[in-house]
Amino acid sequence: MKSLIENRFGLLALVLVALLALYGVAFAGRPDAVAARPPGPQKVPVAEVTTVCPAPGGTDVAVITPPGGQGQGTATLVTGDKTLATLDTPGRLWHEGVPAGSPPLVTTAVGSMAAGVEAAQTRRETSGGQRGLAGVRCTEPVASTWLVGPGPAAADVTLYLTNADLAPAITEILVYSGEGPVVGDAGGVFTLKPGESRTVKVADLAPSPLVMALHVRTISGRVTAAARAIMNGGRGVDWLPAAAPPATRVVVPGIPGGGGERRLLVASVDEADTLVEVRALTPDGTYALKGRELVEVPAGSVAALDLSAGVGGRPAALVLTSDTPIVAGLVARTGAKGDVAFTAGAVPIDLGSVVAGNRTGDKKGARLLLTAPDAIGRVSVQVLPREGEPREPFQVDISAGRTKQVKLPKVDGPFAVVLLPLPGSGPVYGGRVMDERLKGGPALTIQPLAPARMWALVPPVTESAAVVLP
Repeated sequence: MKSLIENRFGLLALVLVALLALYGVAFAGRPDAVAARPPGPQKVPVAEVTTVCPAPGGTDVAVITPPGGQGQGTATLVTGDKTLATLDTPGRLWHEGVPAGSPPLVTTAVGSMAAGVEAAQTRRETSGGQRGLAGVRCTEPVASTWLVGPGPAAADVTLYLTNADLAPAITEILVYSGEGPVVGDAGGVFTLKPGESRTVKVADLAPSPLVMALHVRTISGRVTAAARAIMNGGRGVDWLPAAAPPATRVVVPGIPGGGGERRLLVASVDEADTLVEVRALTPDGTYALKGRELVEVPAGSVAALDLSAGVGGRPAALVLTSDTPIVAGLVARTGAKGDVAFTAGAVPIDLGSVVAGNRTGDKKGARLLLTAPDAIGRVSVQVLPREGEPREPFQVDISAGRTKQVKLPKVDGPFAVVLLPLPGSGPVYGGRVMDERLKGGPALTIQPLAPARMWALVPPVTESAAVVLP
């Protein structure tokens, strides 16, 4: 009996030893623990978009949402207390003249009308001090806007501020000139009530700059900011497009070919001087501008560089690189007493782009200038007329390191243009140039292509007791 019991305990001990050995092997061979990756923001279709046309009175305003939206939606166009239209069909262009004296036009798009909604205003004058074409993309409220162009010593520059939100906004305006940051006696801080608009003469803030960069930033809330420049001596009028935020690499697209002045403006927003390398991208390739390869920009100031001979009258874009962040714009003129237009640093149209207001035919022309700085670019271009069926999309290929000009077809009446990047395309930048032959010289306006308002990044939502704890 005693021997049997001892054998049983021995067998149990062997089993325990075997189990412990297996556990040890499994523990030693287990994979390393992988830290859970924190959830990132999700890309979702936009559900609501607000845009503001700064001074629509006496202009033609165009509004469109690209085709393809699913479900119901509306886009409501309101100026002051008056509703101009309520749109509910993606792909259908609304293009109408707005009565003179009308306050800013606010477009609020929801549902299927929100994704990609685009608006623009264009004014045409054939004589007088504001002779020419003046067009601007209607922008959404943001916390920061950069504008680069002529200063009050060269033009009558008016800044248009609108608070389209339901909360007050406190806005600060910073002015950089060729001599450095400007501190004016009038002060540059403004409070805008919900729905309030205000115009500011830049000369009241900084009367002396010949060239300038404006930074409109909000201390609280959001605003839209746009600036119109009427050149001294009747030398044209146009709006300054919003420039890409400060970066060490800036692409300035949409520089039209033809004669006239081409003047680059570069602003350094850092506390140190910087050297900026300038390269031109034309239909023939990429090259450094002889004698203009580098431009020195003192800290906190704006430098100007005449490129009229450098780009040789060809359509072009510029790639600027610097060790410190810069913002940039360009002044284009059609002649000594012609018109003026402006372009600025832009971002690639990775989500596509929409240009709402275009016209061709009857002495009017419109063209796209598309640039692929790094790799071959491929985009689809579709014309959406106000009247009739949409045109079939066509493909445009842009060689790496070059700019390609695409003449838009003749269309009866106004039309919109939708650009979509194709699979495998490298980054594409661009601008839409619109001109008209008028008595006394051609009129001109440029709109840098902006990414379509298609998607929003929504931060992740996690459960946490912290939200209910004091």
